[in-house]
Amino acid sequence: MRLSSGVRLHGMPRQISPSEVAVLERTLQVGAIGAIEPSIFPSLRSLQVTANCKCGCATVWFGPKGDAANGRILAEALATSNGQNISVIVWAEGTAIIGLEVVGPGSMPLPEVATVRNYSEA
Repeated sequence: MRLSSGVRLHGMPRQISPSEVAVLERTLQVGAIGAIEPSIFPSLRSLQVTANCKCGCATVWFGPKGDAANGRILAEALATSNGQNISVIVWAEGTAIIGLEVVGPGSMPLPEVATVRNYSEA
C-alpha cells in the first residue's frame, strides 16, 4: 500500500517531539490493529523525523524512505483537532514504525492526546 503523497523532506532529520511521542503512544494503546509488542513503546522516543507532509498538517514520517515506504496500518484512532474529528494512523513496515499520519480537512495540527480515542468511542 502506498502511503501519503505530498511529502517535504527536511534538510536534516530531527528528533521526534514529546507531543508526537504522546500521540503515537496513545494511538497504539487505543487503536491497535492486532497485538503490539511491548518493546515498541520505549523505542518511540528515539525515532527520527525525516519527512513531513507539505500540506502543512502534522503528519510525519520516520526513516530514510519518508513517505516512499510501503507499509501497513499498525493502529488507527479518532481524535479532535481544531474542533474537528480527524483520524490518526500509525504506519509500520516490518517491525519498524514509519509514520504518524493526521487525516482531516486542511492543515490539521497534532491533536491533544486526551482526544485520541478508539472509533468505538465516537
